[in-house]
Amino acid sequence: MYYTMVPVAYAYPPVSPNGMQHPYNLNHPEGLPRNKTTKDSTNPNQNAGHTHAHYGATTCNDKHTHLHPGVTSPPIETNDGHVHKIYGNTTFDDGHIHQYEAQTSPPISLGNGYHTHYAEIKTTENDGHTHTIKGYTRASKS
Repeated sequence: MYYTMVPVAYAYPPVSPNGMQHPYNLNHPEGLPRNKTTKDSTNPNQNAGHTHAHYGATTCNDKHTHLHPGVTSPPIETNDGHVHKIYGNTTFDDGHIHQYEAQTSPPISLGNGYHTHYAEIKTTENDGHTHTIKGYTRASKS
């Protein structure tokens, strides 16, 4: 079975009981998602560079899946080219969430100045199981 996200779900994000919208974890009941951070005003280059959107569904384990919408970190330079940190929480499904964190692959050229990155991530264990996230980030220009 193929799982995908319905774009309409992003048009009107739900609001939690504490009045906070959930831009990445659309139905998470505990407030801000793990990947929601604030800028450090003492470091103007903290968010320099491009980012990539990522989204999709985890593997189906324990008879359910989770979605993992989010945005990568700015580029991190390595000897093989740049990578991005990809991290966050899955959506709240089957009574729980999972956290995930990893680095993407180096850039994969798509032509016309665009590139993508591959990531394969194992989530944290919750409710006695884990999930796997595999896929590519959305294309972006450097």
